[in-house]
Amino acid sequence: MHVRPEALRPPGHRSTASVSRRRFLGLAAGTAAGLGVVGAADPWRAGARQPGVPSPAAPFAAGLDLAEPPVRSSGGGMLETRLDARFGPTTVAGRPVTARVYEGSFPGPTLRVKPGDTLRVGLANGLPAGEGTNLHTHGFHVSPRDHGDNVLLHVMPGEAFDHEYAIPADHPAGLYWYHPHLHGDSNQQVNNGMAGALIVGGGLDESPGIAGLEDRLLVLQATEFGPEGAVLPTGKQSNDTWLRLVNGQLNPTIRVRPGETQRWRILNATSGTVYNLALAGHSLHQVAKDGNPFGAVWTRDRILLAPGERVEVLVQAADAGTFELRTLPWGEGFQAMPDAILATVVVAGDPVALAPLPTTLLPFDDLGAARPDNRRVLTFGVTPDGPTTEQSHYLVDGRTFAMDRVDQTVRLGALEEWEVRNATDEWHPFHIHVNDYQVVAVNGEPVPARGHEDTTLVPPMGSITMRTRFRDFTGKFVYHCHLLFHEDDGMMGIVEVVP
Repeated sequence: MHVRPEALRPPGHRSTASVSRRRFLGLAAGTAAGLGVVGAADPWRAGARQPGVPSPAAPFAAGLDLAEPPVRSSGGGMLETRLDARFGPTTVAGRPVTARVYEGSFPGPTLRVKPGDTLRVGLANGLPAGEGTNLHTHGFHVSPRDHGDNVLLHVMPGEAFDHEYAIPADHPAGLYWYHPHLHGDSNQQVNNGMAGALIVGGGLDESPGIAGLEDRLLVLQATEFGPEGAVLPTGKQSNDTWLRLVNGQLNPTIRVRPGETQRWRILNATSGTVYNLALAGHSLHQVAKDGNPFGAVWTRDRILLAPGERVEVLVQAADAGTFELRTLPWGEGFQAMPDAILATVVVAGDPVALAPLPTTLLPFDDLGAARPDNRRVLTFGVTPDGPTTEQSHYLVDGRTFAMDRVDQTVRLGALEEWEVRNATDEWHPFHIHVNDYQVVAVNGEPVPARGHEDTTLVPPMGSITMRTRFRDFTGKFVYHCHLLFHEDDGMMGIVEVVP
């Protein structure tokens, strides 16, 4: 087994980061219209041809009952499993396709563990020649060193690497996920479907008002396939044929009884799509974000979900009827996101008595009144377009990512406050590995304390202020924009926690 660092990438390796910003803006503008309502007359369901779009070899099926990915669960304090990454056959919306996936599954299998467990994952790279990969346990509070959540590794085709994650006994219970994180290739691999859910049991699972509820997982992904069923390169995808998928299905049906309360765990596993979630005729009662439980229920009409973010919500069904789970229009310019249907909720069957929502959830470490040991300012930026289209890059503090440079050095145990500034006219989801944080202000204005998180949208020409404790683990890990094209193009830095 050989692990190659980024700096030793083999000759001839092609990175998605070579796509220019100008070209990306054009592609983003093309994807902004999205895939519209998928109803009975939808051409993908019927197999009809859209204007200017080649007819696929077989139609994608819509409207099937929601199915969840296969589950691999721990037992006796251990989950030992394998993730085989390949560009090969899989099934999306009932149709055979070819894509980069784990274990032949779109999305990958769900891994279920408990606090205090050990998770061992044998990652095998069966991708095309020259295409490295690695593995990130997004949101996990585990060591970034050696065989842990080490995204500075480079595993080449034909090689394998054995990861081992010692999950702390006090690890927050909730929804996390795994995906590749090789600088230069993250966008392509996640867009292809290389992603899966990680669920840590406990916590809210036993809380009054939540224990025993129907528990559903919704993994949101978006990509496009060519006429012969192979996933298209990201630079050739367009809004005309983008599929917005839930658990690899197109507009699946979610069944609920009148009056029933269900718990939905929702993961945005896309490489660059922002969802503005709303369920017609219903409120979304949020109980957790990014694996961290809230102190109290937050009832909302809609939830903005950036790439990498997760939410857990309680849905209390109305009277019998059919309701659409949609992503509503959001954003401006090339980042504008369309109105589109994601799933159809059918409320039918014998009614049940409506249960009251829980009045309290779980306590959390509120850092709002804490005194930071240190304060830092980080700035997301972009170089102006140069005379050639290859001279524009996404930056942190005026620099593109470098594998051999430490950008922030932090003492173990320190409580720090970081102001993340956005000097661009685009939204950027900020994400940091290993240690979650609490957002205490947006654009300088204090925000209510609800819980901790690991991914947050930073508004254009605005800022977020977050506080975090660098607990338990020394080593190097990264912070970056979770629009993965931006990360691949340089909007990432390294933080090193030292004794």
